[in-house]
Amino acid sequence: MFHPSQQRATSRADRAARIRPVQAAAVFGALVGLGIGCAYLGGTVARATTVRAQAERLEGATAAGFTEEALAAAAGGLDASALTIARRHDPYTVAGGAQRDRQAELLTARLEQLRPDSTRSDLRRASLTDISAAARPFRIDNALDASRDLECLTQAAYYEARGEGSDGMRAVVQVVLNRARHPSFPRSVCGVVFQGSGRRVGCQFSFTCDGSMRAPVNRAAWNRARTVASAALSGAVYAGVGNATFFHTTGVSPSWRNSFLRVGQVGSHIFYRFGGRAGSSNAFSYAARGSTGADVQRAVYAGIDPGETVRQAGQAIAYTALLAQENMTSGNETAAAVTEAPAPALKPAPLATPVSGSTQPTAVDSAVGSAPQV
Repeated sequence: MFHPSQQRATSRADRAARIRPVQAAAVFGALVGLGIGCAYLGGTVARATTVRAQAERLEGATAAGFTEEALAAAAGGLDASALTIARRHDPYTVAGGAQRDRQAELLTARLEQLRPDSTRSDLRRASLTDISAAARPFRIDNALDASRDLECLTQAAYYEARGEGSDGMRAVVQVVLNRARHPSFPRSVCGVVFQGSGRRVGCQFSFTCDGSMRAPVNRAAWNRARTVASAALSGAVYAGVGNATFFHTTGVSPSWRNSFLRVGQVGSHIFYRFGGRAGSSNAFSYAARGSTGADVQRAVYAGIDPGETVRQAGQAIAYTALLAQENMTSGNETAAAVTEAPAPALKPAPLATPVSGSTQPTAVDSAVGSAPQV
């Protein structure tokens, strides 16, 4: 027989043996749950931190004035809630025009600071406004140079934009003046207008080498072009094209257009400018000189085909010879007519009638015929 104390010890051991698996299972379950909870909590915290960081980054970016398109491009793949928060605080959509311009300037400055080499300022970037800043006024002091420049500038405005209004002419004139002050082009107005005109291809303005200058001039359009050119040489600036140095008509699509920044369209012409440092206002600091006599001489003969000139000269000589021959023939015929014309009959003088008692003859008719003066 067992002692009661032994029975109590045995029952206690049995109960302990039965409790231990339950406790072990509970502890294990608690540990597993704790691990899962910690993992879930950590993921939630990490995602919340990521969303907050994205929202802060977008909010800081929108403080510089991103447009809706730029914001969408920068927010690709981001959380929708962060994007909503950023859009809610976007000053570009809630501020006025002046604030937008200010935000655009801030954005440009921040983009420059984010470049690896912050000392370089030749970043090729499109203007955040419709057009670039207006060019500086253009003036020529010498009266003779001004007259030459006026003639060349009038030709450019007339032949390039005579079918458009005054704004179209002003835009073309502004491009010519911008080129005259840029180091990439000749430093005179006539030099810019007739650059490359001596070559069969490669002239900068097509009218200088395609024979357009030989056509008759529309006086009304010419006077309008001269008025526009005179105003530009006196300091008038057409801000519609800013510092543009290139343009082409809407009917063509030259390959070089992708190498420059588009400024805008005026009439049937689309205007472009240099990007980066070459297109900044500081690049147009060259003082344009007055057009020389060589420029004017080249302007007079530009666009004339030498072969056509010879043909025209030959035709002029032949025409002159024909006129001379006609004049000579006419002169000979006149002389022959004078020589062969019969002389008019002379009226005979009346005979004297003797009078009795007198020995002196008395003229009955004193009129005497005379030969005509030849």
